[in-house]
Amino acid sequence: MANQDTEPLVRLTGPWGEAVFLPGRGGRMISLRAAGREWLWRNPDLLDKWFALTPAARRLPAPTGFGSWANWGGDKTWPAPQGWSSAQEWAGPPDPVLDAGAYTVLEQDDQRVRMRSADDPRTGLAITRTITSAGSTLVVDSELENVTDHPVRWAAWTVTQFETESFQEHDDHRSGLWIGLTERHRAPVTLFAPDGAPTLERVSPSAGRVPVRDVVGKIGIGGTAGWLALVAPGGATLTQRFDVRPGAPYPDAGSEIAVWMQYPKEEDLEGLEGLRPTARLVEAETMSPLTRLAPGEVLHHRVTWSVMRQWPGRCR
Repeated sequence: MANQDTEPLVRLTGPWGEAVFLPGRGGRMISLRAAGREWLWRNPDLLDKWFALTPAARRLPAPTGFGSWANWGGDKTWPAPQGWSSAQEWAGPPDPVLDAGAYTVLEQDDQRVRMRSADDPRTGLAITRTITSAGSTLVVDSELENVTDHPVRWAAWTVTQFETESFQEHDDHRSGLWIGLTERHRAPVTLFAPDGAPTLERVSPSAGRVPVRDVVGKIGIGGTAGWLALVAPGGATLTQRFDVRPGAPYPDAGSEIAVWMQYPKEEDLEGLEGLRPTARLVEAETMSPLTRLAPGEVLHHRVTWSVMRQWPGRCR
């Protein structure tokens, strides 16, 4: 279906709730309503509550850097590593193909949607996202295909922006982003810290918690058990699970999971070309291993989502 501004929408429903997708904006999942709440952050400057484009969204300038990036929000798939120093790094966002470009809907029914990007000349990739309602879970499959005539090396990188404005002024000690850990885990890597950074508190040998705080920064976490769980105030819990390959090379100094956290700032962030956070949110990011792809070869990365109305007591 399309909204009043002819922006195509795709909806999936299941026992877990309802998800809304914007194929024309990087194949994003832009809304997930489950367990009585909206989980995903979307940019109110660009999309109204009916997912229609705002006047500002219809006047977007051509992006020239982070400061002009149209951050729609939601959940999407990018290539990693990110960087601007070589052709072996993804210099985005902004990105006109994999982030902001239109994805073509290849298949769609009541249980599944399959979307594919255009071929990206910078990375040599095309990304396909397949989202399937599977009983009580929502399965997000990302495929990175080498569309060139030479080998390329990339990792799949899923980026989910969760709203955290609702996490303010509460006393629920359970809330935050929980991370499954193993004996391989060492201290997180600080990837960016212009105004503090998220902190991982080791709660038990098998789990840690990242409290939601007013900081702007990013950490990378290795030695994980392949799951993360956002626990909202009141106990509703959204969990993402994915496969981890111990010993395989991962981007960002071995990060299998990365966490970005932000709150509204009145000034631009130093070092990010004019990016200025305007909302409270946390990004939960999963990675696949860095993989060499021959021409035509495909890298697969699956993340399985589930939602519970009450915190299960142990997030795994």
